Amino acid sequence: MTAHSDLGKSSWSRLKPVKDPLDAVGFVSKGDQKLRDLKAQENYFSQIKQRYLEFCARHTGDLDAAWASLPTSASGDATKNPPASIPGTSVKSKNPSSASASAELSVILLSLRKLREAVLSTSSQTSASFSQHVHIFSIKLSIRAKHPPSYYPSLRYLLEQLHTPSHPVPQSELNEFVSYIILDYACRQEDLVSAFEWRARARSQYSFQSSIVDRVLAALAHDNWIVFWGLRKEVDSLTRAIMDWAEDRVRRRALQAVGSAYPNVGVKWITEGCTGDKTWTWERLADVEKLGWQREGDKIIIKKPRLRPGQPLQPAGGK
Repeated sequence: MTAHSDLGKSSWSRLKPVKDPLDAVGFVSKGDQKLRDLKAQENYFSQIKQRYLEFCARHTGDLDAAWASLPTSASGDATKNPPASIPGTSVKSKNPSSASASAELSVILLSLRKLREAVLSTSSQTSASFSQHVHIFSIKLSIRAKHPPSYYPSLRYLLEQLHTPSHPVPQSELNEFVSYIILDYACRQEDLVSAFEWRARARSQYSFQSSIVDRVLAALAHDNWIVFWGLRKEVDSLTRAIMDWAEDRVRRRALQAVGSAYPNVGVKWITEGCTGDKTWTWERLADVEKLGWQREGDKIIIKKPRLRPGQPLQPAGGK
């Protein structure tokens, strides 16, 4: 009887799920003390980076889709941690692989939030270089995952608190992160005034220069979708991820401009030219943007010509 009982206990213990080591750590603000020690922070950071590498390896077949698996919102307040549980947001794909990627990203982002909080709470003990490393890693990963609550505060903190005369961020990386925050204001927050103000301040404070940022700001300020789509193809994946926040806005302004200027346009010209993306079809574009225009062969009829009173439907003689 005892042997049978012990066997049952042994089987049950083997079946119990193993607790995720990233989840085993809590928030310092809620009383968890596991990350109060620098060595513990370094070990936890190593675990996060390992989980990130596993995520990339697991989804190597379609990494872009995996990065895009989170529910997304341009509002920094609307997308909380863990992001996968937020109601009322749109998920780009609902297949099992996407759900798995979303759950994995949620764990990584939440773990980075715990680590950042611990690093800030022990700032007097934590080395400046380690704190910079944590924030830089978090910013880049969070931008790819399109999770503003993770990358925007970290960007501000890196540039305004962690970049100091005694521990400066290298100039090449500094330029990179200044570019991200300027483009975030312009593309996600739709605040061109703040974007231009940040650029002016960064030129003076950080010796910032970027022709890409200059051209993106000019394109958005002048509704030049042709330049915007062209730049989007030139930039690296992180910059593109931030520019993507403006994608819907640029596409709609392009359609508005075309709709007010032309009676008809070619199908390919409007599906590729206004969207900057060859994957769009006319049917999808018309459905997403609720366009009432009609397709006739290879043309989209925007405005049918109006007949003047008394004007015949066709020339005399039926020709």
